Amino acid sequence: MPWSAYAFFFILTALFGFGIFRILTGEENPAHTTRLGNVRAAPVEVAEPRPNQFALEEDMNQLSTPIVTTASGNTTSDEPLEIEDTETPIEAELTEIEDLLDSEDTLNSSEALLAEIGAEWDTNPRKEPDSDKLSVETGEEVSNPDLSDFHDRLAREGAQTGQVQVSLIWDNKNDLDLSVVCPSGERISFDNKLSSCGGQLDVDMNESPTSEQPVENIYWAVDAAPKGEYKVLIEHFEHHAEEDLTPYRVLVDDGNGPKEYRGEITNDEPPRLVCVFTVE
Repeated sequence: MPWSAYAFFFILTALFGFGIFRILTGEENPAHTTRLGNVRAAPVEVAEPRPNQFALEEDMNQLSTPIVTTASGNTTSDEPLEIEDTETPIEAELTEIEDLLDSEDTLNSSEALLAEIGAEWDTNPRKEPDSDKLSVETGEEVSNPDLSDFHDRLAREGAQTGQVQVSLIWDNKNDLDLSVVCPSGERISFDNKLSSCGGQLDVDMNESPTSEQPVENIYWAVDAAPKGEYKVLIEHFEHHAEEDLTPYRVLVDDGNGPKEYRGEITNDEPPRLVCVFTVE
């Protein structure tokens, strides 16, 4: 083999050995060195910023703190937000309504209701000229009344009894209506059978002409009747029978014993104020 070939082989071997040496001792790529030579590379320290473990809490505190703008235009998040306690228009209106309900007009609401009933009657085509208003008690109180008819008819219809009770009976198929104006001014009648003060119309008859011995009944349960003045009204609502003039009997028990009132009414007459009583 010529010497030139030996020289070329020697140079190539030296270059290869030098390259292997540089790989094993180089610091530019320690991980690569580890893979090639199975030698643990020295750890490389990289400076990293330490995370703030309270950063989220600080952000939440900033969000929960209201930002208040001062008169000078500066903002601050340390001062609590002050809300001025002002009355809204709705609250003011509700206050006015409550004051109105507590006024003297409300205390006289039963009188106002009677006036309203009278005004409605003035426009009724059945009204006769110069007919009486709801101004005086028209029922005639009966001494030593016989209450057996009331008891029989109330029992027949399953009527309720209570602390205060008002019942009406008559003897034909005409439709008479019983109503009571409560101390609050509310009227219990066929179109308002259960009042907010606890009174109830539980028997209402002859809207259709079904009975010649009808009865109607309004009552308050024991200890449920409010104190104050009660007004008992009768109206001849519909003429079903051959005769128009209808005698009636009203039984009132205000808690101090029953009283009977009698009268008669026609379909052409306005509602009648039968009697007034007081619960104390």
